[in-house]
Amino acid sequence: MKVSGIPALLVLACATAAAQEYPVKPVRTVVGFAPGGPADLVVRPVAQKLHEMLGQPFVIDYRAGANGVIGAEVVAKSAPDGYTLLATTSGFTMNPNTFAKLPFDTIRDFAPVSLTANSDIAFMVNPVVPARTLRDFIAVAKARKNALTYASSGTGGSLHLGGEMLKLATGIDMLHVPYKGASLAMADVIGGHVDVMFISVPPAIPQVKAGKLRALATASAQRARGLPDVPTFAELGYADFEVDARYGLVAPAGVPRDILNKLSAAVAKAAQSPDLKERYAALGLEAVSSTPDQYADYVRRDIAKWRKVVAAAKIKPQ
Repeated sequence: MKVSGIPALLVLACATAAAQEYPVKPVRTVVGFAPGGPADLVVRPVAQKLHEMLGQPFVIDYRAGANGVIGAEVVAKSAPDGYTLLATTSGFTMNPNTFAKLPFDTIRDFAPVSLTANSDIAFMVNPVVPARTLRDFIAVAKARKNALTYASSGTGGSLHLGGEMLKLATGIDMLHVPYKGASLAMADVIGGHVDVMFISVPPAIPQVKAGKLRALATASAQRARGLPDVPTFAELGYADFEVDARYGLVAPAGVPRDILNKLSAAVAKAAQSPDLKERYAALGLEAVSSTPDQYADYVRRDIAKWRKVVAAAKIKPQ
């Protein structure tokens, strides 16, 4: 058998050799958000570890805009040689459902490498709301009939869809109040201008300790590291209710599998390093890793999950 006139075994041998030598030049790592944001804070320690282990710089390239879509398009249309990666956030699996049209196919045009980090999200209320438990809150919300408001960091994001998921799961109604960023939303919940919101746990912990916010439930599979006394939604009877922030790395579709495996193995090793774990812990993050197949499976399942939420909530794609 021949491929374009070249013996297939020779093609395979050349591809394997290239993967073994990879990387031989700097690797561009695209971040679809502004410097200093969560995606940046997650990917920088990983990029440094990959540099140390693989011998080439993993250079951060910021392409902010459209909830990460601009950066993702750059990567989707890059050469499938392993020298361009995308640092993903939860928006990677939400955008296919909240945008009317994307300039790429999230499943077909990318090759997952590995998950890199998780961050817990919790449901919190302003203490003025007369609810000390989730059950209390549901009762209050049903009694007030659409009088309560919930803040988010913007339409179509995890904090917005978390609120819609709660409405669907409990039968309550709340008015969505979108903000241009989570910090602005949290400030208005603390100030009493909005009643509740789903919030990333790390920045909210000081406010909980100060009594300015009350955490009613954690939306992760396990209790949040920073809020060990707060039950999960699953513990409270809402099975499969998960809204967390997951980060990862993907490459353009077509990157040789040997290169994907090499990158995935390096991320797994990085996730076990004490200094990366410590650095992440200070940010309220958990270092994780996965195989390319495990990450691909997660992407498919998460897109399907949010498709159901968006459809049931009748959210009109942007």
